[in-house]
Amino acid sequence: MAKDEKKNVDIPKIEIEFTPRFGSNVDTSRPARKGPQEEEFVPPDGGWGWVVCITSLLTNGTAFSILNTFGIIYVYLIKEYAQGDPDISFKTSWVGSVCTGITFLICIFASISSDRIGIRPTAFFGAALGAVGLISSAFITKLELLYLTYGILLGIGGGFVYSPSLVILGHYFKRHMGIVNGIVAFGSSMYTIILSIVLPIILESLGIKYTFLILGGMYCMLLVCTLTWKPLFHRENNIPDLALSKESIVEHFDDCCSWTKKYLNVGLFKNRAYLFWFLGLSTSLFGYFVPFVHLVKHSQDVFPSSNAFILITCMQVTSGVGRLVFGKIADFQFVNRVYMQQCAFVVMGIVTACIPFSASFEGLIAICLILGICDGVFVCLLGPIAFDIVGPMEASQAIGFMLGGFSLPLTVGPPIAGLLYDKLHSYEVAFVAAGVPPILGAIVMCFIPRVKQSYPAVTETQTFASISMLDVHLASSSRSAQLNQLNQQNGINGHPGTTSELEVVRIVELLDPADQEDGKLLDSQNNDIKHRLRSASKSSNEDGQSEKDSDSLLDKENVS
Repeated sequence: MAKDEKKNVDIPKIEIEFTPRFGSNVDTSRPARKGPQEEEFVPPDGGWGWVVCITSLLTNGTAFSILNTFGIIYVYLIKEYAQGDPDISFKTSWVGSVCTGITFLICIFASISSDRIGIRPTAFFGAALGAVGLISSAFITKLELLYLTYGILLGIGGGFVYSPSLVILGHYFKRHMGIVNGIVAFGSSMYTIILSIVLPIILESLGIKYTFLILGGMYCMLLVCTLTWKPLFHRENNIPDLALSKESIVEHFDDCCSWTKKYLNVGLFKNRAYLFWFLGLSTSLFGYFVPFVHLVKHSQDVFPSSNAFILITCMQVTSGVGRLVFGKIADFQFVNRVYMQQCAFVVMGIVTACIPFSASFEGLIAICLILGICDGVFVCLLGPIAFDIVGPMEASQAIGFMLGGFSLPLTVGPPIAGLLYDKLHSYEVAFVAAGVPPILGAIVMCFIPRVKQSYPAVTETQTFASISMLDVHLASSSRSAQLNQLNQQNGINGHPGTTSELEVVRIVELLDPADQEDGKLLDSQNNDIKHRLRSASKSSNEDGQSEKDSDSLLDKENVS
């Protein structure tokens, strides 16, 4: 307390029981802090967690590398199923678009399933369904059936395996979450780069059938990866284990429905900033995926002697670099994250419209490098902006709604471009039209009011990981209950609800044994508590003594 006295700041103390980290050499004979909870969950931040990190990387890489390289498969699908069909580009575009759209749409429901049913069962089901979709696609002789196998089955499987791969990270990491986010994000991009190089070789030498079988084998490997995702805490309830009985199934179904209704908070759209951000991004994505699908075909038409497949590789290289670099830039306080994302969409729209006017293949490479950077900026800012706009209480729901909103524009955009190509036999109008939505989306985002930004930026991985903390919020809810009781005694408005799932990840930090003697707490936690008490005191028009009383009451409560 000597440091606190020097700063003339009264910092309330919260008594939190310490539980040693898994695998740590902590002397448990030392008296632990006494708190309202008998046991507190602490992620190990290492050990088996690094295996989970690697398998999460492989899962993300497999799921999204197949989505991002569909432009390569698209060319060979046209060759395989064309047969003089004048609308072949339009019909083939639907295969990849349906898969991408369903993957994003399923993400929110996969997160709910991970929490209510389990991470490993959800992910295993997704990996199995994706493998079935790809393997069955190898034996399809009619293009329209690929909508079912490659589009729907693979799309659902990808969504159900992707979300748990991020949710499980919340079980194993807390302090190292930033490092883990970088590994997963950049590693996934590297995975796509490798596949974009290898996939044309496989397609050229083995054909589309065996390519689908190989990709199906990659999804079968994910079955093993999902088995490594052992949850470190479990949701406690009175619902019996799922069994082949009517009562058990009905109870589980009712539980999922009630929790889903609570989780899908449509009240988010009453937030003006979130509403315009949602509309702006959804508008932008009508043209976002068009280059990923049609750029390779356009390059083969205009520059037939060039290696068009390298364009996908170029986009993924700069996308991975952009996620890391601009993710760090977003932490500078002078940077406005919404403006940064707007600039990325404006640049993306301009360069997409310039694609048909490139006079050389090198020009297309330069355009792809810029598109990759814009993609990296867009992706790395999803988590930070969601947290800034809606706060920690609803950030995971905001991301879920956003991903679901992406499904429609990502599904519709590429087929429209394919239809224009079928009718005009040129991608000139298609790419120019695809460049308009990102610019319009950036204009819509101008209506987002200025919001206070949080530092450091919250990543998308952290936001997904926070979903897994919904059932361990009791570890920190004692603090909220304690504050409510003190506020009521002090005659001020109570703290609404319990601590949110994302606050468990970002705000509530447990004490190490070395810190027990000093009684130190994380500054953000102390500031959060003091800010709530002071704000409530001012709103009730009480004098300055009220704030000091709140601090002293908090100290007395912890001593008792």
